[in-house]
Amino acid sequence: MDHLLAIRTFQRIVETRSFTKAAAHLGLPRSTVSKALKDLEAHLGIKLIQRTTRSVTLTIEGAEYYQRISRLVARLDETETAMRDRGAAAKGRLRIDLHTSLANFVLLPILDEFRERHPHIQLALGIGDRPVNLIEEGVDCVIRAGELADSSLIGRTLYKDRLVTCASPDYLEKFGVPRRVADLENGHRVVGYFSAATGEAWPLRFRNRGGEKQVLNFDIATNDSAALINMLVRGMGIGQTHASVAKSFLQSGQLVPLLEDATHTRFPVSIIYPPTKQLNARLRLFIDWMVERLSGYHA
Repeated sequence: MDHLLAIRTFQRIVETRSFTKAAAHLGLPRSTVSKALKDLEAHLGIKLIQRTTRSVTLTIEGAEYYQRISRLVARLDETETAMRDRGAAAKGRLRIDLHTSLANFVLLPILDEFRERHPHIQLALGIGDRPVNLIEEGVDCVIRAGELADSSLIGRTLYKDRLVTCASPDYLEKFGVPRRVADLENGHRVVGYFSAATGEAWPLRFRNRGGEKQVLNFDIATNDSAALINMLVRGMGIGQTHASVAKSFLQSGQLVPLLEDATHTRFPVSIIYPPTKQLNARLRLFIDWMVERLSGYHA
């Protein structure tokens, strides 16, 4: 017995009050409709419908069964419709905003996988370190490091990141390797970062004897997180960046980690979107792919 077909057949018989009309609605022979009902009744061990030559009447058990399966079938139909809509809507424009370093060193190296999987989704990447207003600027989602500050938005953590203090081998050969945080303020060049939105300098942060030590004596600073990485690779000084964006440079030896015992700051990297976007099929596909691709990422 095709259980779902039998249930739908019973539902159609009740709603049309006719075996013949039910068969027409379902596009089935009348004999198939009669057999489906008979098989369903045998399966349940109860009589669902009293049949005469003139009428179709529900039994008490049939009325209760109809009420219950109607809710279930309605939910099934809603789910199937949503899935069909999701598939049909998996095309069009998806606007994503993220910092330049996350874009260049984390997302772009793997993004072709998503494009091959979903070739009909047009990606619009807003790449920059300036904060954006998701609602006003029509952004579907942002990928950001740090705790979610706006409680009106929804955030899903992709992975845990950490700060890394580093410099190039050429720089260290010329200026020496700092052994303590205090060494950074004595004879070393420091590369810093300042906010693209406010101009506020972000200090290098260290743990020092149970407290926090901050270093702000920058010799050069930038408001672009990808440019910061390039400055470090070019030997312009010692700086801090995210381990996830520096990973390939650390593995290749272009950057060397420093003061690791004092650099312990950890934070989430999340994909953030407004509640109004959560039913966006393109966004759901992108979020699912990002979680699949990065949830096991170790910075």
